[in-house]
Amino acid sequence: MIHKVLVSIDFSKGSAAALRYAEAFSASVGIREIQVIHIFTPQTVAAGEAMSAVPVGELMDAREEALAEFLRTHPPHPDVRRRSELMLGFPADKITEESKRYDLVILGATGDSDVLESVFGSIASEVAQKSHCPVLLVPYGAHFDEYRHILYASSSLSLSRKAVLKLMDFNDLFRARIHFVHVNKEDGDNRREREKLFAPLFNNPDPEFAFEIVEVNANSVRKGLVDYLQANAVQLAVMVTEHRGFWEGLFHSSATKQMVLHPEVPVLVFHLN
Repeated sequence: MIHKVLVSIDFSKGSAAALRYAEAFSASVGIREIQVIHIFTPQTVAAGEAMSAVPVGELMDAREEALAEFLRTHPPHPDVRRRSELMLGFPADKITEESKRYDLVILGATGDSDVLESVFGSIASEVAQKSHCPVLLVPYGAHFDEYRHILYASSSLSLSRKAVLKLMDFNDLFRARIHFVHVNKEDGDNRREREKLFAPLFNNPDPEFAFEIVEVNANSVRKGLVDYLQANAVQLAVMVTEHRGFWEGLFHSSATKQMVLHPEVPVLVFHLN
Protein backbone atom coordinates (compact mmCIF):
# COMPACT_ATOMS: atom_id res chain seq x y z
CA MET A 1 0.00 0.00 0.00
CA ILE A 2 1.03 3.64 -0.42
CA HIS A 3 1.65 5.70 2.69
CA LYS A 4 4.65 7.92 1.95
CA VAL A 5 4.75 10.06 -1.20
CA LEU A 6 7.76 12.02 -2.47
CA VAL A 7 7.39 14.84 -5.02
CA SER A 8 10.42 16.46 -6.62
CA ILE A 9 9.95 19.94 -8.10
CA ASP A 10 12.15 22.15 -10.29
CA PHE A 11 9.99 25.32 -10.26
CA SER A 12 8.71 24.65 -13.80
CA LYS A 13 5.03 24.72 -14.80
CA GLY A 14 5.29 20.97 -15.27
CA SER A 15 6.41 20.34 -11.71
CA ALA A 16 3.64 22.64 -10.43
CA ALA A 17 1.11 20.50 -12.30
CA ALA A 18 2.69 17.36 -10.85
CA LEU A 19 2.49 18.80 -7.34
CA ARG A 20 -1.22 19.53 -7.74
CA TYR A 21 -1.72 16.05 -9.14
CA ALA A 22 0.23 14.46 -6.28
CA GLU A 23 -1.81 16.24 -3.64
CA ALA A 24 -5.14 15.36 -5.25
CA PHE A 25 -3.99 11.73 -5.60
CA SER A 26 -2.86 11.64 -1.97
CA ALA A 27 -6.11 13.12 -0.68
CA SER A 28 -8.07 10.55 -2.69
CA VAL A 29 -6.31 7.60 -1.04
CA GLY A 30 -6.26 9.06 2.47
CA ILE A 31 -2.66 10.30 2.62
CA ARG A 32 -2.57 13.48 4.69
CA GLU A 33 1.06 14.55 4.24
CA ILE A 34 3.56 14.49 1.39
CA GLN A 35 7.25 15.33 1.15
CA VAL A 36 8.26 17.96 -1.42
CA ILE A 37 11.92 18.33 -2.34
CA HIS A 38 13.94 20.58 -4.60
CA ILE A 39 17.44 19.51 -5.58
CA PHE A 40 20.09 21.65 -7.18
CA THR A 41 23.73 21.33 -8.15
CA PRO A 42 26.03 24.36 -7.75
CA GLN A 43 27.71 25.17 -11.05
CA THR A 44 30.86 27.04 -11.92
CA VAL A 45 30.22 30.42 -13.56
CA ALA A 46 32.42 32.78 -15.51
CA ALA A 47 33.69 35.91 -13.72
CA GLY A 48 35.59 37.98 -16.30
CA GLU A 49 38.41 35.81 -17.55
CA ALA A 50 38.54 33.73 -14.40
CA MET A 51 36.25 30.95 -13.27
CA SER A 52 34.89 31.07 -9.75
CA ALA A 53 32.39 28.97 -7.89
CA VAL A 54 29.30 30.73 -6.61
CA PRO A 55 29.32 30.44 -2.79
CA VAL A 56 27.14 27.53 -1.78
CA GLY A 57 25.69 29.51 1.10
CA GLU A 58 24.38 32.19 -1.22
CA LEU A 59 22.92 29.60 -3.55
CA MET A 60 21.22 27.82 -0.65
CA ASP A 61 19.66 31.06 0.58
CA ALA A 62 18.44 31.99 -2.89
CA ARG A 63 17.00 28.55 -3.51
CA GLU A 64 15.32 28.48 -0.09
CA GLU A 65 13.58 31.73 -0.98
CA ALA A 66 12.64 30.39 -4.43
CA LEU A 67 11.23 27.20 -2.91
CA ALA A 68 9.16 29.12 -0.37
CA GLU A 69 7.85 31.45 -3.07
CA PHE A 70 6.98 28.54 -5.37
CA LEU A 71 4.98 26.85 -2.62
CA ARG A 72 3.22 30.10 -1.73
CA THR A 73 2.30 30.61 -5.37
CA HIS A 74 0.79 27.13 -5.54
CA PRO A 75 -1.39 26.71 -2.42
CA PRO A 76 -1.70 23.19 -1.01
CA HIS A 77 -4.71 20.91 -1.21
CA PRO A 78 -6.92 21.58 1.84
CA ASP A 79 -6.66 17.96 3.01
CA VAL A 80 -2.91 17.46 2.46
CA ARG A 81 0.00 18.93 4.42
CA ARG A 82 3.35 19.63 2.79
CA ARG A 83 6.77 19.03 4.24
CA SER A 84 9.44 20.65 2.10
CA GLU A 85 13.21 20.35 1.98
CA LEU A 86 16.01 21.80 -0.12
CA MET A 87 18.71 19.29 -1.05
CA LEU A 88 22.15 19.60 -2.59
CA GLY A 89 23.28 17.08 -5.19
CA PHE A 90 22.60 15.62 -8.61
CA PRO A 91 18.80 15.39 -9.01
CA ALA A 92 18.48 11.88 -10.49
CA ASP A 93 20.93 10.37 -8.00
CA LYS A 94 19.39 12.17 -5.04
CA ILE A 95 15.81 11.28 -5.93
CA THR A 96 16.83 7.65 -6.44
CA GLU A 97 18.54 7.61 -3.05
CA GLU A 98 15.54 9.23 -1.36
CA SER A 99 13.16 6.74 -3.01
CA LYS A 100 14.35 4.06 -0.56
CA ARG A 101 12.28 5.76 2.14
CA TYR A 102 9.06 6.20 0.16
CA ASP A 103 6.26 4.17 -1.38
CA LEU A 104 5.80 6.36 -4.45
CA VAL A 105 7.81 9.04 -6.27
CA ILE A 106 5.91 11.56 -8.41
CA LEU A 107 7.68 13.56 -11.12
CA GLY A 108 6.30 16.04 -13.61
CA ALA A 109 7.11 17.37 -17.03
CA THR A 110 10.28 19.42 -17.15
CA GLY A 111 11.80 22.14 -19.27
CA ASP A 112 10.40 25.04 -21.24
CA SER A 113 8.25 22.84 -23.45
CA ASP A 114 6.32 21.44 -20.48
CA VAL A 115 6.67 17.89 -21.72
CA LEU A 116 8.81 15.07 -20.47
CA GLU A 117 11.81 16.00 -22.57
CA SER A 118 13.68 13.27 -24.45
CA VAL A 119 11.35 10.48 -23.35
CA PHE A 120 10.16 11.66 -19.95
CA GLY A 121 13.24 13.85 -19.51
CA SER A 122 16.70 12.59 -18.65
CA ILE A 123 16.13 12.94 -14.90
CA ALA A 124 12.67 11.38 -14.87
CA SER A 125 13.78 8.58 -17.18
CA GLU A 126 16.78 7.75 -15.00
CA VAL A 127 14.71 7.81 -11.82
CA ALA A 128 12.05 5.61 -13.42
CA GLN A 129 14.72 3.03 -14.23
CA LYS A 130 16.59 3.11 -10.91
CA SER A 131 14.04 4.05 -8.25
CA HIS A 132 13.56 1.74 -5.28
CA CYS A 133 9.79 2.32 -5.37
CA PRO A 134 7.18 2.90 -8.09
CA VAL A 135 7.42 6.15 -10.05
CA LEU A 136 4.44 8.14 -11.31
CA LEU A 137 5.30 10.33 -14.32
CA VAL A 138 2.80 13.14 -14.80
CA PRO A 139 2.52 14.97 -18.15
CA TYR A 140 1.72 18.66 -18.05
CA GLY A 141 -1.87 18.26 -19.24
CA ALA A 142 -2.87 15.71 -16.59
CA HIS A 143 -5.40 16.43 -13.85
CA PHE A 144 -6.13 13.82 -11.21
CA ASP A 145 -9.46 12.07 -11.43
CA GLU A 146 -10.05 8.91 -9.42
CA TYR A 147 -8.95 5.99 -11.54
CA ARG A 148 -11.85 4.12 -13.10
CA HIS A 149 -9.93 2.63 -16.03
CA ILE A 150 -6.25 1.67 -15.97
CA LEU A 151 -4.27 0.51 -18.99
CA TYR A 152 -1.70 -2.17 -18.24
CA ALA A 153 0.85 -2.60 -21.01
CA SER A 154 1.11 -6.37 -21.11
CA SER A 155 4.08 -8.52 -21.99
CA SER A 156 5.56 -11.79 -20.74
CA LEU A 157 7.43 -9.72 -18.14
CA SER A 158 4.50 -7.60 -16.97
CA LEU A 159 2.19 -10.60 -16.66
CA SER A 160 4.43 -12.49 -14.29
CA ARG A 161 2.68 -13.38 -11.05
CA LYS A 162 4.81 -10.87 -9.14
CA ALA A 163 3.90 -8.05 -11.51
CA VAL A 164 0.18 -8.80 -11.44
CA LEU A 165 0.20 -8.95 -7.64
CA LYS A 166 1.84 -5.51 -7.55
CA LEU A 167 -0.89 -4.20 -9.83
CA MET A 168 -3.65 -5.78 -7.74
CA ASP A 169 -2.20 -4.28 -4.56
CA PHE A 170 -2.13 -0.81 -6.12
CA ASN A 171 -5.62 -1.20 -7.54
CA ASP A 172 -7.03 -2.05 -4.11
CA LEU A 173 -7.04 1.73 -3.63
CA PHE A 174 -9.34 2.36 -6.60
CA ARG A 175 -11.00 -0.87 -7.78
CA ALA A 176 -10.57 0.36 -11.34
CA ARG A 177 -11.20 -1.76 -14.40
CA ILE A 178 -7.88 -3.00 -15.79
CA HIS A 179 -7.34 -3.01 -19.55
CA PHE A 180 -4.61 -5.54 -20.27
CA VAL A 181 -3.44 -4.32 -23.65
CA HIS A 182 -1.09 -6.52 -25.63
CA VAL A 183 0.31 -5.13 -28.87
CA ASN A 184 0.92 -7.54 -31.72
CA LYS A 185 3.49 -6.17 -34.13
CA GLU A 186 2.30 -8.50 -36.86
CA ASP A 187 -1.11 -9.69 -38.00
CA GLY A 188 -1.94 -13.32 -37.54
CA ASP A 189 -3.20 -15.92 -35.09
CA ASN A 190 -1.39 -15.48 -31.79
CA ARG A 191 -3.69 -17.69 -29.73
CA ARG A 192 -0.96 -19.86 -28.22
CA GLU A 193 1.17 -16.86 -27.29
CA ARG A 194 -1.89 -15.07 -25.94
CA GLU A 195 -2.82 -18.00 -23.70
CA LYS A 196 0.73 -18.14 -22.40
CA LEU A 197 0.79 -14.42 -21.63
CA PHE A 198 -2.53 -14.24 -19.84
CA ALA A 199 -2.41 -17.57 -17.99
CA PRO A 200 -1.27 -16.00 -14.67
CA LEU A 201 -4.55 -14.07 -14.46
CA PHE A 202 -6.59 -17.24 -14.30
CA ASN A 203 -4.73 -19.02 -11.50
CA ASN A 204 -7.45 -17.49 -9.34
CA PRO A 205 -10.81 -18.44 -10.85
CA ASP A 206 -12.42 -15.31 -9.39
CA PRO A 207 -10.07 -12.33 -9.78
CA GLU A 208 -10.68 -9.55 -7.29
CA PHE A 209 -10.79 -6.84 -9.96
CA ALA A 210 -12.69 -6.22 -13.18
CA PHE A 211 -10.56 -6.54 -16.27
CA GLU A 212 -10.59 -7.00 -19.98
CA ILE A 213 -7.99 -8.40 -22.33
CA VAL A 214 -7.36 -6.44 -25.50
CA GLU A 215 -5.08 -7.25 -28.40
CA VAL A 216 -4.00 -4.48 -30.71
CA ASN A 217 -2.24 -4.82 -34.04
CA ALA A 218 0.27 -2.04 -34.69
CA ASN A 219 3.68 -1.45 -36.23
CA SER A 220 5.18 -0.74 -32.81
CA VAL A 221 4.28 -1.20 -29.16
CA ARG A 222 4.27 2.54 -28.61
CA LYS A 223 1.88 3.21 -31.50
CA GLY A 224 -0.48 0.50 -30.34
CA LEU A 225 -0.59 1.91 -26.81
CA VAL A 226 -0.99 5.52 -27.98
CA ASP A 227 -3.85 4.56 -30.31
CA TYR A 228 -5.60 2.73 -27.47
CA LEU A 229 -5.18 5.65 -25.07
CA GLN A 230 -6.57 8.07 -27.63
CA ALA A 231 -9.63 5.88 -28.22
CA ASN A 232 -10.46 4.98 -24.62
CA ALA A 233 -11.17 6.87 -21.40
CA VAL A 234 -8.15 5.66 -19.45
CA GLN A 235 -6.87 7.68 -16.47
CA LEU A 236 -3.56 5.87 -15.90
CA ALA A 237 -1.10 3.75 -17.89
CA VAL A 238 0.91 1.18 -15.94
CA MET A 239 4.15 -0.38 -17.12
CA VAL A 240 6.58 -2.83 -15.58
CA THR A 241 10.32 -2.60 -16.04
CA GLU A 242 13.20 -4.78 -14.95
CA HIS A 243 16.09 -3.16 -16.77
CA ARG A 244 16.99 -0.40 -19.19
CA GLY A 245 16.00 -2.50 -22.18
CA PHE A 246 12.37 -1.80 -21.34
CA TRP A 247 12.74 1.85 -22.31
CA GLU A 248 14.89 1.12 -25.35
CA GLY A 249 12.31 -1.34 -26.62
CA LEU A 250 9.30 0.89 -26.04
CA PHE A 251 10.73 4.17 -27.30
CA HIS A 252 13.13 5.23 -30.01
CA SER A 253 14.80 8.32 -28.58
CA SER A 254 15.63 9.88 -31.95
CA ALA A 255 11.98 9.82 -32.97
CA THR A 256 10.26 10.50 -29.66
CA LYS A 257 12.08 13.46 -28.13
CA GLN A 258 9.67 15.76 -26.30
CA MET A 259 6.91 13.18 -26.50
CA VAL A 260 4.81 11.27 -24.00
CA LEU A 261 2.43 8.40 -24.51
CA HIS A 262 -0.53 10.73 -24.16
CA PRO A 263 -0.57 14.39 -23.08
CA GLU A 264 -3.14 13.77 -20.33
CA VAL A 265 -2.42 10.23 -19.13
CA PRO A 266 0.18 9.71 -16.40
CA VAL A 267 2.43 6.64 -16.49
CA LEU A 268 3.07 4.53 -13.39
CA VAL A 269 6.27 2.49 -13.57
CA PHE A 270 6.62 -0.61 -11.40
CA HIS A 271 9.89 -2.42 -10.80
CA LEU A 272 10.18 -6.16 -10.35
CA ASN A 273 13.52 -6.17 -8.54
